[in-house]
Amino acid sequence: MVWVWVTAAALLAWLALLAGLLLAWRGQLLALWREPVFEAPILIVESDDWGAGPTAQAEALTAVAQRLARHHDASGRPAVMTLALILAVPEPGVAQHWRRRTLASQASRPILDAIRAGQEQGVFALQLHGMEHFWPDAVLAAAETQPEVQAWLAAPELTEHLPSPLQSRWVDASVLPSRPHPRQAVESAVAEEVGLYVELFGAVPEVAVPPTFVWNEEVEAAWAAAGVRVIITPGRRLTGRAGDGRPAGVDRTMVNGERGAGGLVYLVRDDYFEPVFGHRPEQALTALRQKTELGRPCLLETHRGNFLAVAGGEGGEGGKPAAALDALDELYARALRDFPALRFASSAELGQAMRHADPAWVEQDGPRRFTIWLRRIVGLPRFGKAARLSGLLPLLELFDRLFSRFANRRP
Repeated sequence: MVWVWVTAAALLAWLALLAGLLLAWRGQLLALWREPVFEAPILIVESDDWGAGPTAQAEALTAVAQRLARHHDASGRPAVMTLALILAVPEPGVAQHWRRRTLASQASRPILDAIRAGQEQGVFALQLHGMEHFWPDAVLAAAETQPEVQAWLAAPELTEHLPSPLQSRWVDASVLPSRPHPRQAVESAVAEEVGLYVELFGAVPEVAVPPTFVWNEEVEAAWAAAGVRVIITPGRRLTGRAGDGRPAGVDRTMVNGERGAGGLVYLVRDDYFEPVFGHRPEQALTALRQKTELGRPCLLETHRGNFLAVAGGEGGEGGKPAAALDALDELYARALRDFPALRFASSAELGQAMRHADPAWVEQDGPRRFTIWLRRIVGLPRFGKAARLSGLLPLLELFDRLFSRFANRRP
């Protein structure tokens, strides 16, 4: 009978190991279970930094809109590109007192007209990126000691040419490590940028994209109070810039559908499509396939520099804007061919679908959700390996096979 006791002790030890494994990762496992599972493949190209600035954007936006309008999903909807908008740039030669040129100015009218035209066509969905892409007082302070910033202020239309730390709007990166802004300053700045957005487009922005993905809970709360409902994230919140200038200070991670301050919904964007940096449609299609297997939408980050021919700016040499447009065309054509059920949408629509668990978008079938959950948890850092070595993963897969007998499984 000794072997019975040995077997029982080994079984109890194994069960204790499994319980400890589940307990150690319980927060992440539950978050992945609660994360919505989208029924169909979803592709959104999210393009940042459009708005106030060089008027050449008007022609670029028109060209992008024409390419998007060529492609329709099975429902007949055209491809949708989100535009994260910057609403103001400094007037050239700013030194002591800040003066800005906004998207409402007469000089910006061609850009605004192109944005509105694409919006009416259904190919552009608008998001708030910020009044400026940076904190004006931080840039002025940095200009006192950094000649390159002073030179930039003489011709400041391309924010991309600012030193990277200063491009983070929601911290003071004039010195490093960066410092947070006072809460009242944040609230005032959010109210100002949302107010101008409403003036331009007649509605509160539903979606906000933090510049350089550096922000904090106070910014979220101010956005929520102003009416924003969705924040685009890279899956973690970075709250500052470290001494070396890099984004740092992660204070939380998130998955699609999690809630932030004021009930804001998080949406994760962690794949890229930047033709100017050599990204090809094949890479984007691989990302779409991986996201679809995990029941997630595929949001591809890109920037205006890919499509904008401006002297000295990204994409301004060697026909790169034309090449980027061709790559965009190829991406959509191949995505529709490889994923016949592909759906086009805006980030705001995905936020609404997650908020209300809309059955037209979000999977309701329990066994199907369990299958997707298994795929997700295997990808957790260190957990997948530990689950395999401990025997937990085969056990979960057995449960999955048992569940599948009671429901129609889809491939």
